[in-house]
Amino acid sequence: MKCFDRVRLLFGGTQWKAWLVCLCTVLTYISILGTMLSFGAWFLKLEREFDTNTTVIGWIGSVTYGLLCLASPLSTPLFLRYGHRKVALCGVVLCSASLLSTSFVPHIGYMFVTYSLLYGLGANFVFNSSINLVGAHFQHRYRSLATCLASTGFAIGTLVMNPVTEAILSTVGLRNTYRILSAMILVKGVICCSAFVAPPTENANTASMASHDQDKHRALAPPGEKGNITAMEKLMEHEDTSEEEKSSVASSSTNDRREEKKNHFLNVFRKAVWTNPGFLVWLLANVVLCLSLLFPFFHLVKYMTTLGIPEKRGVIVASVAGFSELAGRLLCGLLGDFLPFPKAYLFPTAALVMAVDTFSCLLITTFAGMIVYALVIGLCTAIITCLVYVVNSELFGLENVDCTWPFSIGSQGLGGVIGPTIAGAIYDRTGTYSTLFYVGGGLLSLSAALLLAAILLRNAMPLPEVTSTDSGHLTRNMVLAEDSYNNFLITEKVTTV
Repeated sequence: MKCFDRVRLLFGGTQWKAWLVCLCTVLTYISILGTMLSFGAWFLKLEREFDTNTTVIGWIGSVTYGLLCLASPLSTPLFLRYGHRKVALCGVVLCSASLLSTSFVPHIGYMFVTYSLLYGLGANFVFNSSINLVGAHFQHRYRSLATCLASTGFAIGTLVMNPVTEAILSTVGLRNTYRILSAMILVKGVICCSAFVAPPTENANTASMASHDQDKHRALAPPGEKGNITAMEKLMEHEDTSEEEKSSVASSSTNDRREEKKNHFLNVFRKAVWTNPGFLVWLLANVVLCLSLLFPFFHLVKYMTTLGIPEKRGVIVASVAGFSELAGRLLCGLLGDFLPFPKAYLFPTAALVMAVDTFSCLLITTFAGMIVYALVIGLCTAIITCLVYVVNSELFGLENVDCTWPFSIGSQGLGGVIGPTIAGAIYDRTGTYSTLFYVGGGLLSLSAALLLAAILLRNAMPLPEVTSTDSGHLTRNMVLAEDSYNNFLITEKVTTV
C-alpha cells in the first residue's frame, strides 16, 4: 500500500506532465548532445576528407562544447521572454540546419560557422531551456531526482551515439552521415520539444514570461507557518481596500510586467548578484574545477599507452569511466533529496576526492588500478555535472536562478574549453603526462578550497531579498544553517505581500 501511495504521489494529478517533460528532455539530450559528445568518432574521417591536422579539428569540437555552456546568458532571456518550448524548438532547428549545411562545406574552415557556432548555439538553446523547465516543474519535491535523471541524457547519449555514428560513417560516409543525423535530430527533437508544457501556477518561479502571461501568480516555495500567518495578516489588513485602489494596483502590476519583458537581458546581470562575494568566488571555483575535469576523458587512452597498457584496454577503461558517470548521475538523483546535509558540500568533497585520485594515478601502472581510478573519476564527475543546477539554486535561491544559473554553467564551460588546450600545450612542451597530473591535482585541490570558501561567504553575506514585480512575492533565498542540535538545515522564508 505504501508503494502505491508513493507512486500516486509521484505521478498523481498533473505531476505526470512534469515527468513527461523530464523523459522528453532525456530523449532530446541523447540525440542532440550525444551527437556532439561523440565528436571523437569524426576525427579520422574529417582528417582524411579535408587533409588537415588534429589541432584544427580539436578546436572545432572544443568551441562547440564551450558554446553549449557559454551561450546560457543569451538563451536565458530568450526563454524568459518567449517560453521554453519555442527556444528549445529553435535549438533543434539550428542543430539540424548545422549538420545539413556542414555536409556541403568545401573547406574545414567553414565548419567553425556551420558546426561550431550553429550547433553550439542550438545545443545550448535545447539544454538550457529544458533543464530550467524541469527545475520549474520540480522546485521542491524530487528536484534532485528529476534534474539528475534529465542529465543522464548526456551519459546515455555518449554511450549510444558513439557506436551509432561509427556504424553510419562506415556505411554511407562522412557527408551522408551528417544528413542522416540532421533528419533524425529534426524529427525526434520536434516531437520531444512539443511536449515541453509550462509548469503549473504554484511552480512557475523559473517559468518563462509566456507562462507568466497565462498565470497571474507564481510561488517560489510553499510558505512556512510563519509565512502563512504573515500572509493572512496582510490580507486581513487590506480586505477593506476600495475597488479603485485594487484597480490601481492591478494596473501597476500590469505595467511592471510589461517593463520586465523589456529588461530581460538586463535582469540576467542583476547588480546585487554580481557584487556578492560568494557568487564571484563560486564562479572562479567552477572555472578552476573544470580546467582539469575533462582531462581523463580526453587523454586517458593515450596516457595508458605510455604505461604499456594496450589501446584496446585503454578504451575499456574509458568506457568504465563513462558507465561510472552514468551510475553516479542515477545515484545523485535517487539519494540527492534525502541527504542529511546541504548538497552544496558535495562539490568541495568531490573535488578533493578527484584531487587525491589524480595524484594517486602517478603511482598506478596496472590495468586494474586504472579501472579503480576511472570508477572514482566517473562518480565524482557525475556529482559536479548533474547537481550544478540544484546546488546553484540551493546556494543563491530559486528567485535568483535566472541570473545565477547561466553564469554557473558558463563558468564550467569556460574551464572545459581552456583546460584541454592547456593540457595539450603542457604535454607538447614536456613530452610527459606526469606534469599534467601534478597540475591537474593541484587545480582540483585549489577548486575544493574555493568551493568551500564560496559556501562560507554565501552564508556570511547572503543575497538580499528580492521582490518579484510580476507576482507580488517577497522572497528570501535559502540559507545553509544549523539548528539547536548543530544539524545542518536549509531554511527558506517566503512572505506574501
